[in-house]
Amino acid sequence: MGYSSNGNGHSNGVNGHARAHRTLDLKRGGFIASYPPFETLLPEQINAAFDKRRFGIYVHLPYCRKRCTFCFYKVYTNRNAKPMDRYLEAVFKEIDMYGQRPELGGRKVDTVYFGGGTPTTLNEEQLRELAQRLKDNFDIGPDVEWTSESEPGTLSEEKVATLREIGVTRLSMGVQTMDDELLHKNGRSHSSEWVYKAVAWARQNAFPVINLDLMSGVIDETPETWDRSLQAFIDLDIEHISIYRMEIYKNTLLYAAGYTGPGVGGIPTDEEEEALWFQAVDKLEGAGYVQSSGHSFVRAANMDFDHVQRTDIWGGAGELLGMGVSSYSYLDNTVFQNTSDWGTYVGKVMAGETPVGRGLRLNSRQQMAREVILGLKTLRFDRLAFQKRHGFDVLDLYAAQVDNLVKDGLLEVSDDALTITRKARAYVDIVCSVFYLAEHNSYKFHRFATEHELTRATINVDELMQHGVRPRFDSELAVLG
Repeated sequence: MGYSSNGNGHSNGVNGHARAHRTLDLKRGGFIASYPPFETLLPEQINAAFDKRRFGIYVHLPYCRKRCTFCFYKVYTNRNAKPMDRYLEAVFKEIDMYGQRPELGGRKVDTVYFGGGTPTTLNEEQLRELAQRLKDNFDIGPDVEWTSESEPGTLSEEKVATLREIGVTRLSMGVQTMDDELLHKNGRSHSSEWVYKAVAWARQNAFPVINLDLMSGVIDETPETWDRSLQAFIDLDIEHISIYRMEIYKNTLLYAAGYTGPGVGGIPTDEEEEALWFQAVDKLEGAGYVQSSGHSFVRAANMDFDHVQRTDIWGGAGELLGMGVSSYSYLDNTVFQNTSDWGTYVGKVMAGETPVGRGLRLNSRQQMAREVILGLKTLRFDRLAFQKRHGFDVLDLYAAQVDNLVKDGLLEVSDDALTITRKARAYVDIVCSVFYLAEHNSYKFHRFATEHELTRATINVDELMQHGVRPRFDSELAVLG
């Protein structure tokens, strides 16, 4: 590539050559008033001082009708134990707290996202109140991308109309499969009939984008059932399709019941799941879809249907303010996260205190690594935009890693971009992990929790039995108890 690395991700001087020592001429004279020299300033850079990154808002709503057997998120299914009204009261207060901050209140918002959990477990009145609270505190125009996650069985004609009325433009539904028998076996609460109803209601209300999620490799999936699900999405002319790959995490109902990983209890093996993944790529591309990230496909090559908030954050152009328990934020080159404990979150917010539990101010090296790692997840990393932001070409920092990926056929390099190859798209996160800084290598894919890290309180026997899943070993009952 023409660059050499000194082992810490940075090149050794210009073109890798050591600079010759030059003795300083120590004499009277000279005064440095500023730096860089005034003569190097350019008129076309005037507006750069006033530029602000695009700004997104995320609100976490962690309630679900019931826990899916493969779910590893911290969600609440018993509202009597974790009352939604009290939680929403705290979220509204947190929104107001941020709205009162001069650097945030009234700031123009480019994207909004309701995530969970299942945001559509809220009723129509609660959805309206939440949206109004955001609009009272931030500048949210009618043209923002506004996403709400949903589960088809929580939707009704009235609720879908309400979502569109409050400003939602992108309705995202967790479907996973269109086979009713597989939906039941995998602990889903809805039927395929509800998917068709929900899509019809969304069309009636002119949602610009509908996103449906599939999951490759659920229990008892076959190439035939998988093909039928893909074809159903294509026939519905869905604008954006997401495909997530089945994993068994150690804090899930499946793991607690003895389904410890691929090839166990009807879960496809790694090889079988990989075949399903490439089957989906071939079928969707044949129907006119284009892959826009490691898990996303956009209809008819219309990038207006892509997920804007994700692209803003991963592409380095956006900041994100998260609200709600365990929500994540990225502002002013600082990553921070709210406490993940419901009681602590509600208690702190209601006392007028910040619910932020942990954070990290990124140095320049960490900022650049973050942008490369997340930016490549969109399959194309913009070298020119990166250089404009940081003053470095990405090859100045990562020549060795890029060289190796190119030799392995996983990455292509052009003057303006790094592009994930077709061969590597199914493994984009593995490719991105090559760019981790040394101090973070031990945390790669840390969501695969160790036994010591299990959050056992999120699992109980009653929830298992509700799904018809019985623990395979008596010893598991002690874990669940």
